[in-house]
Order: sequence, then structure tokens, then C-alpha cells
Amino acid sequence: MYPHALHSDTEKWLFGKVILINVSYKEQNLNINVSYKKHVVDIRSLREVVAESLSASIPDAFDRDIDVNIKLNKVIVIAGMRRCGKTYELYNIMNKLMQMGVSRDNLLYINFEDERLRGLNIKQLNDIIHLYHELANPSKNQIIYLFFDELQNIDGWPQWVRRLYDSNLYRLFITGSSSKLLSYEIATALAGRNVTYNIYPYSLKEFLNAKNVKTSKKEKYSSIGNFNKYISEYIKLGGFPEVSMILSINDKIRVLSSYYDAIVYRDVIDRYKVRNVNALSMTFRYAITTYAKEFSSTKTYNYFKSTGIDISKKTINSFIKYGESVFLYYLLYKFSKSFKKSYQSRKKIYITDPGLLMLYEKGEDSGRLLENAVCIELLRRKEKDPLLDIYYLKEDYGEVDFVITKQGTVRDLIQVTYELSESDKKREIEPLIYACEEFNINSAKIITFDGEDTIKTDNKTIQILPFAEWQYL
Repeated sequence: MYPHALHSDTEKWLFGKVILINVSYKEQNLNINVSYKKHVVDIRSLREVVAESLSASIPDAFDRDIDVNIKLNKVIVIAGMRRCGKTYELYNIMNKLMQMGVSRDNLLYINFEDERLRGLNIKQLNDIIHLYHELANPSKNQIIYLFFDELQNIDGWPQWVRRLYDSNLYRLFITGSSSKLLSYEIATALAGRNVTYNIYPYSLKEFLNAKNVKTSKKEKYSSIGNFNKYISEYIKLGGFPEVSMILSINDKIRVLSSYYDAIVYRDVIDRYKVRNVNALSMTFRYAITTYAKEFSSTKTYNYFKSTGIDISKKTINSFIKYGESVFLYYLLYKFSKSFKKSYQSRKKIYITDPGLLMLYEKGEDSGRLLENAVCIELLRRKEKDPLLDIYYLKEDYGEVDFVITKQGTVRDLIQVTYELSESDKKREIEPLIYACEEFNINSAKIITFDGEDTIKTDNKTIQILPFAEWQYL
């Protein structure tokens, strides 16, 4: 084989796949060294992707409880963990736009995790727009709407998006599964030009609607029929849209396992170039299984040290931040009037979807699961009212699970317990009374699985609510 023939054949085989950087050989021994760059995308693949998008019907989408203002002249960013419903929210918006009279040809959806786009670079993003105008027939008197799924995987995307936005020819909707990358890149290139909405797995209301479970005011917190069965399922197995509709527990676990692998390997290991994969996996496992508890990097370090895992506290803290950045869990700060003390305090971890616990824990802690469900619901409510902030409280007089503030003023206090027995009342109620006095408010709540009552003491009102009823408030 002659060297020029090798070079030619190799280039032909690589066309549209990878770039051939260097071919060297030693004629006597035929030792051949080939080095490559990343995969790149050829124009035929781009044309295929754009053409398929324009000809595809838009799937019907479940109407989520998220108030995206589609008329807002901003770059709309929808952020959330993988498989929580971001793509279908884009479909939902596209369907709404068509119902408003927007032409189908004025809508372009591109999923940047399509394997045909692997290796796409910033220059080729322009080719997508050129191909769209070549293949589509958009209405001239209407805005063109661009929907880009997981665009953050392309280096330099914010500058490109800014240029499209500044042209006043397009409205852009973007999804992403990394809060850190999205916030950093947007802050540097799109400041003032974007609005971000965080989306979560199903709320209880969405979960019941998806399953076509009809509820009335009475049934929301009644133990009649199978209603409590659905609430228990939701609290334990979570609200990933696809998983919610799977009947078999074993199949749910298999799907959840595939989600978790994608989050860990694609969103964390690949994105952050993690080398110590075993230590990362152990850190995530430790963090997830300590949900609804204070997390200590020192305790985690000592535990790993006792098991022979070589990892520093600095690396543990980095891994914890990685998990938070891809929405695997959320870190709740301790309430303090001092920002510095609050920031330096231990954080409590709450899992975005409790179904992931099924991969690690054989038993279940109903009280912690309920507390976790309440926390995620509070985060959803913060999306509707961004001025809200959520903390936990830990003082000498006891602990309060959730302190809800608005512009620095405490608005609500919430304890969570699966069942409020007589022996538990003092432990749960006394800290609420002290906290009410401290923050000069007259009422607080205790959320249970299905208990209901009102307790008046020391001129304070403690409302005991079933979880399902509280969800509908």
C-alpha cells in the first residue's frame, strides 16, 4: 500500500465523521500512526436534521404548571435535570404558537444531542440557519421561532444566540441540563437579553392529571378509595414524566438507572472531565442517601478515608457542586440574619426526584421522603414567585424544616412529619411557637401525610394539613 493511497482511502472513509490530522509511516515496517481531532458534521447530515425537523409533526404535550411567557421578547431558557420534561415543554410552546396562528414553517426545533450533530462547531451553527431558510417557506410577516434543545453542549453558543436575537428576526427558546454552564455563559454573553425558567419533575397535581386521576376538594385529602395509593407512589417514586406512566416497579428502576447513568456520565464526567469516576460515584451516592439531612464534607471525607477511598475534602466539595449544577439535588441553606453565617453553614440536601433513591436504598423513610417532596414543591413555588427564598432553621430551641421568606421577611414556617402522634407534638410544635415569636408571625403549618387539625396555643395558630391538600393551596 502506498502512502498516498492510504491517505486517500482514509480521508474518504472519514468524510463527515472525523478530521484526519496526520498520517505517518515507515516504509520498511509499515508502522502507521494516525491521529484525529473530534468528530465533525458534514452539510449532508445538517440538511437531513433540518429537513426532518421541518417535516415532523409536533407531538401533543402535557400542559405543565409552568408559566412561560411566550410573548416576551427575550431569549427564553428552560433549565432542569435530564428527562424532567424540558423537551415536551418546547413542544407545548410550539403547539400553542400554532394555535395562535403562527405558521408551522416558522418553527424550527433542533435537538443538539442528536448523534448526527456530534462534533458540531460554532461555524456550523450558521449552516443550520442557512439550511432552514433554504428548505422552509416561512411566512414573511411573522417572527421565526427557534427551539434549541441542549444547546449548551456547543462551545461559543451564547455569542451566536445573541447575534440571532439582536437581528430581531428570531425568537429563541433554549433548554439546558446544567445550571452552572447556563448561568455562567448567559451572564457573560446574554445579560439582560434572557429569562430563565426552571422546570422540575411532575408536581403531585401534574402526576395525578397525567394518570387521569380525577380529584375533588374532598378527595384531595381523603383516605377513601385508592387516592392515598397514588400519593404514596408519588412521594416514594417521584415524578419523572416517563417513569410516572410505567406500571412495573422493575421497569421503573431500569429506566431510572438509565437516567442516572446519563446524568453522571454525560452531564458530569464528560462535561467536567472527571478522572476519578469511582470517587465521584461514591460522593453522589453518599449525598443522595443523606437527603433531608445536613451534609458535611468532613464527615464524608472521614467515611471515605475509613473505606480506603483516596479523595480530598476539596474534591468532595467540587463533586457536590457538580451534582447540584446538573439538578441532581438542591442544597438548602440554614436561615440566619447574617448572610455570611448562612452561606458558611452546613447545607441540607434534597433530591430533585426521590425515584433515584430506589437505586441505592432498599428500605424507605416515609418522613424524610415527605419532607423531600415538600421541599421540591416549595422550589416550584419559588419559580412562580422569584422573590421567595427557602431555608431551614436550627436554633437552641429546636429545628424548623422550612422557613419561607420574601424580600428578607419571614412569611411562613413549615414542619413536616409523616404522622403527628401525641408523643411527637411537643417536638414538632414547640420550635414553631418559638420561631413565630422570634419572627413576629401568628401562624405556622405542619404538613403530614393525611392528618388534619388546627391547634391554637400561646396566641399562635398551628394548621395541620395533609400533603395533598397543601399541594392544592
